[in-house]
Amino acid sequence: MSEMIYRELGRTGLKVSIIGYGASPLGNEFGTADPDEGRRAVHYAIERGINYFDVSPYYGRTLAETRLGQALAGHRDKVILATKAGRYRKDRDTGFDFSAERITRSAEESLARLQTDYIDVFQLHDIEYGTIAQIINETLPAMSKLKEAGKVRFVGITAYPLGMLRDVAEAVHVDT
Repeated sequence: MSEMIYRELGRTGLKVSIIGYGASPLGNEFGTADPDEGRRAVHYAIERGINYFDVSPYYGRTLAETRLGQALAGHRDKVILATKAGRYRKDRDTGFDFSAERITRSAEESLARLQTDYIDVFQLHDIEYGTIAQIINETLPAMSKLKEAGKVRFVGITAYPLGMLRDVAEAVHVDT
């Protein structure tokens, strides 16, 4: 078996495996997933050198975070854990909340579900469903406070429109 390759993630200095573990299937996003099989898959990935695990409260409406947290018990020191905030339900009109209060509460809820005291990479989920003004002036400052408090190591944004990612990244510091 060949060795895993690692690369630096954004501006974080973190060395992440070029293959990451997307944990949305743990939340039954693509059909019912057996929790024991999911736990075995997480452990298998770690044994093979995968160290980047990505999840969101949106995946399985919190189920994926809960199951990933259970699977990572005793293995947290071997992984770089990323989760998201801002998207919570399937409804595109009401499923997003980028308010500072909700982002702060989301981090606390994710920490509990993931059974950890810090999140390595905390990202906004699909910022195109918010406004650039709110993301820049309210949401990212709230995330920076979480970083200052040591609950989050790095802050990032996700979106499909590249122009929006560029605009936000040019206006305010983000790590990823």
